[in-house]
Amino acid sequence: MSLQCRQLSIDIAGKQVCRQLDLTITPGQVWGILGRNGIGKTTLLHTLAGLRDAAAGDILLDEQNIIQLTRKQIAQKTGVLLQHHEDSFPATVLETVLTGRHPHINNWQWENESDFAIARQALQQVDMHTMENKSVQHLSGGERQRVAIATLFAQDPTFYLLDEPNSHLDLHYQINILDSLCQFARSNQRALIMTLHDINLAARFCDYVLLLNGDGEVLQGAATELLTPPHLAQTFKHEIIAIRGEHGSYFQPK
Repeated sequence: MSLQCRQLSIDIAGKQVCRQLDLTITPGQVWGILGRNGIGKTTLLHTLAGLRDAAAGDILLDEQNIIQLTRKQIAQKTGVLLQHHEDSFPATVLETVLTGRHPHINNWQWENESDFAIARQALQQVDMHTMENKSVQHLSGGERQRVAIATLFAQDPTFYLLDEPNSHLDLHYQINILDSLCQFARSNQRALIMTLHDINLAARFCDYVLLLNGDGEVLQGAATELLTPPHLAQTFKHEIIAIRGEHGSYFQPK
């Protein structure tokens, strides 16, 4: 199974996010998407998820063009973490996480005991199991983010598309959640594709990166090869220096 782009071009608001991008993502890999604010990281992620149309090219999910699949078929294989969560109706934490099971049950069918067990296990993974009966409308931003990630765990897709998964989280949960996601992906043959602002988190957790440089130019490859001061300076339009540490290089602006 794979998520592929073939000659993919994406435009938004008169700007080109990528131009004729060829990309193959397979289970077990962790990818990071980096670039300046407004460069199109979220737009690229949403296009990969089938939430918006590309200007040209194709996206293939398990060798099938994504435009030929139903939303339910796509949701069985891809899960999306959005930056912002709108909770228009009251629901408990557990009820919210159970929505991750909906792509796997028939229309008009209720969740069964197995679905509840999967949802509760997902809450354990993000340390929210003691709040299953709390209203999501009464959660902090960080707690709501962890519930959203638990919903993805319950959905159990092959490809996790995460838009700033560490947003709203304090330092402890930034590291713990990303570590849990990456370990889960690698040990269970799932793939992570996530937009990130923090270069050092990308260096720590990602196997591969996409660097969006603007005007449709995208660099892709192993994180160890592309996360270097020259490449990062080109991407962020600011000189970057690398500092050698006990666990590898750390990057900071000059």
